[in-house]
Amino acid sequence: MFSRRTFIMNKNKIKVYLLPVVYLFLCGQFTEAQSWDVAFESLSMECDVRPVYLYNQDKAPARLVLVKIKGKELKGSFSIQAFAENKTEQTQFVLNAKDSAIVEVLLPANVAVKDSCKATLSIQHKNGTTRQELLVPPMRYWNIYLYNHSHVDIGYTNTHKNIEMLHKTNIIEGIKLAEETAHFPEGSRFVWNPEVTWPLERLWMSNPELRDRLLNAIRKGQLGIDASYLNLNTSICSDEELFQIFSFSREIQRLTGKPADVFQQFDIPGISWGIIPVMAQEGIKYIISWPNMDRAGNAHNGIDGYPFWWVGPDGVSKVLFLQPGMYCNSGSSKKGGETGRPWFGQRDNSKVPPFIKTGYANVDFTSRLIDMEKEKYPYDFLVLSWSLWDNSPLDADVPYAVKEWNEKYAYPKIRISDGHEIMSMIEKKYGDRLPTVKGDYTEYWTDGLGTAAGLTALNRNAKEKLVQAETVWSMLSEGKSAPRLEFDEAWRYIALGSEHTWCFENPGEPFFQDAIWKVKQSYFHEAYDRSAVLLDEALAPVTDKSNGALGAPHGPSNGGIAVFNTQSWTRNGTVVLSKAESQWGDRVLNAEGKEVPSQRLSTGELLFLATDIPAFGSSHYRVAAGKPAGKTGCRITNNTLENEHLKVTVDPETGNIISLTRQAGSTYNYIDRHVDRGANSFSWLPANMDSPEPDSVYSISVTENGPLVAEIRIDSKAQGCRHVSRTIRLISGLPWVEITNIVNKLPLVEKDGIHFGFGFNIPDSRTRVDIPWGIMEIEKDQWPQGNRNWIAMQRWLDVSNDTHGVTWCSLDAPLFEYGSRYANISLSWGGQGPWVKKLEPGATIYSWVMNNHWHTNFPLTQDGAVTFRYRLLPHDKYDAVKANRFGVEQAQPLVHVVADKDPSITPFMAIDNEKVFVTVLKSSDKDGRMTVRLRSLSDQEETVNLSFPERHPEKITLQAPGDDGRHPTGTSFTVKPYSLTTLTLEGFNQKAVR
Repeated sequence: MFSRRTFIMNKNKIKVYLLPVVYLFLCGQFTEAQSWDVAFESLSMECDVRPVYLYNQDKAPARLVLVKIKGKELKGSFSIQAFAENKTEQTQFVLNAKDSAIVEVLLPANVAVKDSCKATLSIQHKNGTTRQELLVPPMRYWNIYLYNHSHVDIGYTNTHKNIEMLHKTNIIEGIKLAEETAHFPEGSRFVWNPEVTWPLERLWMSNPELRDRLLNAIRKGQLGIDASYLNLNTSICSDEELFQIFSFSREIQRLTGKPADVFQQFDIPGISWGIIPVMAQEGIKYIISWPNMDRAGNAHNGIDGYPFWWVGPDGVSKVLFLQPGMYCNSGSSKKGGETGRPWFGQRDNSKVPPFIKTGYANVDFTSRLIDMEKEKYPYDFLVLSWSLWDNSPLDADVPYAVKEWNEKYAYPKIRISDGHEIMSMIEKKYGDRLPTVKGDYTEYWTDGLGTAAGLTALNRNAKEKLVQAETVWSMLSEGKSAPRLEFDEAWRYIALGSEHTWCFENPGEPFFQDAIWKVKQSYFHEAYDRSAVLLDEALAPVTDKSNGALGAPHGPSNGGIAVFNTQSWTRNGTVVLSKAESQWGDRVLNAEGKEVPSQRLSTGELLFLATDIPAFGSSHYRVAAGKPAGKTGCRITNNTLENEHLKVTVDPETGNIISLTRQAGSTYNYIDRHVDRGANSFSWLPANMDSPEPDSVYSISVTENGPLVAEIRIDSKAQGCRHVSRTIRLISGLPWVEITNIVNKLPLVEKDGIHFGFGFNIPDSRTRVDIPWGIMEIEKDQWPQGNRNWIAMQRWLDVSNDTHGVTWCSLDAPLFEYGSRYANISLSWGGQGPWVKKLEPGATIYSWVMNNHWHTNFPLTQDGAVTFRYRLLPHDKYDAVKANRFGVEQAQPLVHVVADKDPSITPFMAIDNEKVFVTVLKSSDKDGRMTVRLRSLSDQEETVNLSFPERHPEKITLQAPGDDGRHPTGTSFTVKPYSLTTLTLEGFNQKAVR
């Protein structure tokens, strides 16, 4: 069967015009065209097979060939017949050209879709037939999914206020454009994607009158909502923080009934493995990652465009992962640059256009598809990001350009999409044949945290304090609701600190750099202050009423101290009282009136040792007049510190730890003194040069001389610093070393970095790292695309072999290097550094505490003193439970408050399995309702038995890895290996009948 098409061509015109024959066909009355008869003295053809399909007369997709016809006096009518794969398509033309013309010819429908084929084009004319054979390369029926958004950097291109206004305007204008194009064919209708929910949440709060319109736009598919609140450095998020970043999208999903099940991550190369079980519990099924190319190391190697299932640390939870490439991979930023970026650096927000409309948008992506065909890409889709730049207005030309394209071409078909449509399509079409991947996509851009080390430390400690505030509130509130809005706002500020944007694109610019940096700093302080206030408020029920001016100077507590354990196991620990809290004296008595070890420190604080504090319970102590009994526990001899458990020796020349042994006659030294001449070594490095410079010690002094606390301080001079001090401390009865290093940094503009080295004598060791909701083993559990030059940890890492090991905690600095100082990379735009591809086994850790390596986005200098605390716990073979307990106890110390009366609280809940622990008790905004999260550290399935000594909940529901809902359960249930389980407890207002 022949399909025929008729065109009229004029010289130098490529556009084709359909003759009435098409009208007849569409009316069901196809009429053969008349015979054409043209005489040519000579005729030749040049054929260009295009990577697109038009619709033929049967509305089937047919491959387009541009044919250049050369000859003299090309006037009259003629036909071109295309033959391929035993099918024929005929196209007829009327020409009026002097010597050449280009015409559009269709091949037969459905040829060369999967494989190349040979085709023959024939021109029939009076003098005979001119033929041209050609090889048609394969071109499948491509579907291009276009994700419209504006990259959300909170800061970077403008002030925070102006950027918030811009992104809120994008939502409003996006809805308008979607309504304007609602009558367009499917695929061409506009969809706006805010990328993260921060712009929507800000608009929701500032303009409540728009809420119904927003919800309706989401229901209609005009506004695509993805899951995360912000673009975050996920590997430095805490366990509970990862849940908090999805809270607003969960509420919007509930209100609209539309799935917000895609975690979009823009700009940042890498994502924490620990986010997978959280996503699974929150009903978030997909990840689309759009990492930048700058300082991205190996992030784009081999995975761009290739979806796979990413299985979490628990081995059960999984999400579908796609990395299409970097954002703006459609080339859209070229248009943004051509407009001059009128939104960038514009202090007068009224001068920022509400949208960009130039009358064009280049949506011809066929060159990309040709390359993908050559590479034998196995799928039939291409996912592209359309954003004009960072924090840009939306491009209002896109739907019109897409509509025009789709009306002309059958394929590639362009679909304006949201994240859910893209990922659900991939799952439906390819999900059962996609590979499975485990491990950590170790982040790259975490190095920016070292450019503001003090603020990074502040946020790390605010997170721990806020978790404790949540738990203490639940312990003491007797089932009453929590001030949920206040807690959530504190979590919001914590997340804003974890958000990846810090400063202006050009950090040397005077106005915007300072304006943006000022607001970013405020997030950290606000988060910490709110966390501290909420902890104080949580403790309020057990405190005493003060009599103001008529009361005693030391307050109403009479020296009483209530100590609380916010963990699910009984624990020991130190309590440090301020001068005001310990005015009564230097002795401390427990509830039975027996003296406990205490010591007045050189700082004026009083430290005492609290023991056997019950899980989720409390003990009461009282400060008493007089001096402590002073029993021998710790001592210092020359430069060696000792207690009942440990012996630590400091080199008097370097100030480094050259020996760490466990007592009871052991001679095994856990320190490799050949690495940097001992542990806790200081080194300053100029950028991009392997030339470490140690500090120069000028003083070693004893600052605490027992009996409870023994401490040595090392003072030194160092390159890039005003001063460096390092203190080494042992406490009687405790089997770990406490280290506090203070770096007083000079504000150098020259690129540099500061590292503290810890070389351990643990041959044939394995190193395991505490990450959110998981434990990652170095190299074994890292993607090939992940960062190996530096790594972020949550609380601890452990270096161990079959007989010996050290659990190492870094409480203030999250970044470490493994084996060597690989992080010493400072690059300009687009620079490619020496990115490590494999880490060899070793036992040396460097805490990378400070740098100014970035050329954009982060501060160029930092000035002043910052404290970095470490803990070393030497032990026998590795034990995940002990390592994690140690890390959690150091990060979340015992909580105390002055209180005359013993609160004598009965633990709210008890758990009987030491391999499973509670990460948080979280009261809701409703009385008698609480969330409890459990984390298993076992490689086996474990049975958990819960008990409620005082208030038994009426209802317990459980959500385990991979669940799509909550299931009623009793007090006994099983948990999967390394799993995360969330419990909801309801109806426990009344005390249990005894």
